[in-house]
Amino acid sequence: MYKLIFLLFTFLPISQASHGHGMGRYEELTADTIKASDYLKSFFKINKDKLALKNVKIVDGTAGEIKNSQTILIVKNRIFKVGDTSEVDISEDFSIIDLSGRTVIPGIVGTHNHMRLPQGAMLYTSPKLYLAAGVTTIQTCGTGNPKEEIEIANAIKNGLQPGPDIINSGPYITDPSGKGNFIRFYNEDKLRDTIRYWAEHGIKWFKVYRHTRPKDLAIVIDEAKKYGAKVTGHLCATTFEEAAHLGISAIEHGFLHSYDYAEGKEADLCSGSTDFRTDLDINSEEVKNIHQLLIDRNVAISSTLAIFEAQARGVAEPRSLAALSSIHREQYQERRKRMDEEGDKWYFKEKWLYQAMAYELAFYKSGGLLTAGPDPGLHNLPGYGDQKNYELLIEAGFKTEEAIQVMTSNGAKLLGLNDTGEIRENYIANLVVLHTDLETNPKGIQEVELVIKDGNVYDPIKLTSPTLGHVGSESDNDMTYFGLSPPGNEPEIFAAHQISKPDRHEFGSVFSKDGKEFFFGIDTEGKAEIWSSKLSNGVWTDAEVVLTHKDYSFNDPMLSPNEDRLYFISDMALNGYGEKKDYDIWYVERLREHWSAPKNIGSPINTVANEYYISFGNDGSMYYASNFNSERKDSKNFDVFRSASVNGKYQNPIKLKSKINTKYYEADAFVASDETYLIFSSIRENGYGQGDLYISFKDQEGNWTEAKNMGSEINNEHHQLCPFVSKDGKYLFFTSNKDIYWVDAKIIEKYR
Repeated sequence: MYKLIFLLFTFLPISQASHGHGMGRYEELTADTIKASDYLKSFFKINKDKLALKNVKIVDGTAGEIKNSQTILIVKNRIFKVGDTSEVDISEDFSIIDLSGRTVIPGIVGTHNHMRLPQGAMLYTSPKLYLAAGVTTIQTCGTGNPKEEIEIANAIKNGLQPGPDIINSGPYITDPSGKGNFIRFYNEDKLRDTIRYWAEHGIKWFKVYRHTRPKDLAIVIDEAKKYGAKVTGHLCATTFEEAAHLGISAIEHGFLHSYDYAEGKEADLCSGSTDFRTDLDINSEEVKNIHQLLIDRNVAISSTLAIFEAQARGVAEPRSLAALSSIHREQYQERRKRMDEEGDKWYFKEKWLYQAMAYELAFYKSGGLLTAGPDPGLHNLPGYGDQKNYELLIEAGFKTEEAIQVMTSNGAKLLGLNDTGEIRENYIANLVVLHTDLETNPKGIQEVELVIKDGNVYDPIKLTSPTLGHVGSESDNDMTYFGLSPPGNEPEIFAAHQISKPDRHEFGSVFSKDGKEFFFGIDTEGKAEIWSSKLSNGVWTDAEVVLTHKDYSFNDPMLSPNEDRLYFISDMALNGYGEKKDYDIWYVERLREHWSAPKNIGSPINTVANEYYISFGNDGSMYYASNFNSERKDSKNFDVFRSASVNGKYQNPIKLKSKINTKYYEADAFVASDETYLIFSSIRENGYGQGDLYISFKDQEGNWTEAKNMGSEINNEHHQLCPFVSKDGKYLFFTSNKDIYWVDAKIIEKYR
């Protein structure tokens, strides 16, 4: 079983900091404070503006000498000082971490780092996995969904979620016979217009795919350069030599796709024998000539050894299997079985992997700009694949400092990043602390103790924990339910630090049918507001207020069956100003770009007493609670009512019978859309706490059965209230102890 290893480090007391002079003025350093949301901060290990990493081994990203006993000073988001520990003075306002025995490398800069598997997206998990593995910058290298990735990049940049800095790519470009979600070359003007469109939306790289012909590539490069963008390619119809002469900036995957060497290759066609993958002499003049051409034309090669290794050897590490969703684990087992059955007949030869290693080492030793990325797929996952790349470079014969250069500063150079990729003064503080001596332990690249990005110190365990068993799952792909891994039979806090925050009271929540809108209530110093978050292009917006007032409260949001109205309760005066009144049911109507002014639903629903919480059957019938004519003349003794909807008008409400309503408090009633069950909050004798959730089902005659307490699986010493079952029937939401919880709705059947 894959186990999470908790790695320890030691803080030195401030009194142990040396107090010398000659440090210079860190106030003069070009340093910025990075805005961070509560959600982002929840992944931090340390939150300090001034940090000293003491007694570390440094592999600085330049392929220069590896240095021992070094100290790195960080001020906000920049590296202030690097030097021998004996020579670096640390002022008393720095927090010191003694990292003896550790290695620090620059944050990894990946140049072929997709956020999608071939079968779907990893919108929730991939940013976390990349960052947890020490990858602080990625180039997505082509995508079928650029809008999603632009939005994710912006969310990371604005401090809303964790992840690497993202250099966005445009959609893949290919010939007319290419895949449907690619840009297929039909018309030059349209192609140029498409490139212009994406460049104006912040795209920095365009990737051409296998069947792109030289004449097509020439147009792509010409148009991209007008906007300062670069072009890379997964080539076949166009050879490396042709692409270099046309002005391409990088070539993906190395020699396995270099059809310069293919016997029978026809001009403008992806054709020819692939025997060169096995037979090519890496030390031949033919290879040296192509390498020299690429070097002379400033063309980089982006290594993707990790995906080759996954295809050739086909053995997943336990941590990768632990991260994959069940369907992808099953696919892995099926693939593993086929590999064992086919043996030497397996389509991807291990010899090809060794040839690729040798080719890339030769290119690097000749002075070529070699970069790396994992090209996620199969069991080769974001972040873990980047680390595997490093291990494979070492296996290929690269020295430690050379492999780190490929993984860091070479990538930064290709991407035009002038202040990252190296451990150097005044560079951005993107660093990885490894719990080992990397020089003697290549697998130590996996032992990430801390990740420092923009000066913020992240805990890798906090980043990886929510990804376990979730990579490539349904919600990882479409980001419904905030992309979270679904809960089981035990309630979990919903969207901790994002929606359910420890320093406030959230209650009353509802998702839209399509799962792209979420409304919830917040208690702000005794006054309630309604907030919402929306899913747009794979990113949930930062929650913002929908209904608020300096005097009145708004709470218990619930969408109407056709979702053209948002219902809620409020103590607002009927005319919208003046003294508060009792709580009534109100609604706002959905307009083109906003909501209407609040409207009171009026009689026969609202009374001179309080009306609470709303839910609906499919036919529009409304369930709610009121303390009007309660059994006990007690302002807190609420009962549950039902009002039928006839031609859009609510009829006189009927109080539910004694199987539901008692002399006690019954409120916050949620009814199933087909009205087959009712979940509500009640305060009764022998309960679990301040208020419990109860459930009742309709019998064969259409009558409500005796309500049952939902037991210790749901209820505890706190007040459980505001139940809601998602429109797809998958999850039960409710409020407990001032937070929103969710649980698999299958638990409902336990009480039937």
